Amino acid sequence: RRLVEHGVRYVEVMSDGWDTHADNFDRLGDLTPAIDQGLSALLADLDGRGLLHKTMVVLGSEFGRTPDIDQDQGRNHYPQAFTALLAGGGVRGGWRYGATDPEGRQVVTEPTSIQDLNATIAYACGIPGDHVLHSPSGRPFKVADKGIPVTSLFA
Repeated sequence: RRLVEHGVRYVEVMSDGWDTHADNFDRLGDLTPAIDQGLSALLADLDGRGLLHKTMVVLGSEFGRTPDIDQDQGRNHYPQAFTALLAGGGVRGGWRYGATDPEGRQVVTEPTSIQDLNATIAYACGIPGDHVLHSPSGRPFKVADKGIPVTSLFA
């Protein structure tokens, strides 16, 4: 919140150790309180200071998780279904976009690619999805290669 108050345009917060390939249920009991408390405090702080409307908060990870529990009581990577949370930055609150089947195996409504998610974030930031950036090694890449922003998320 303090970085946003001081004009920092992009802030990344990382949480390490979410690979629950074993002991999923015990590990989540230890991992989720920090995210729940930190995220709710951040959103409340930004909202209370009038900054949430112009600050997009994104909670995501690099993989979805299989609905199956393996022999180690863990959940493995699963690209067929994925969840992300968007708040603030003009996003309509209090609703969801898309859904999976009851087991979380397949997307059944409003399938959205990672490129679409990136395009949606870029749209909120006023950045064209086809804008080319360069990595530190000089490799060019588009902000949201072939992604289409989900504009219906915005109020």
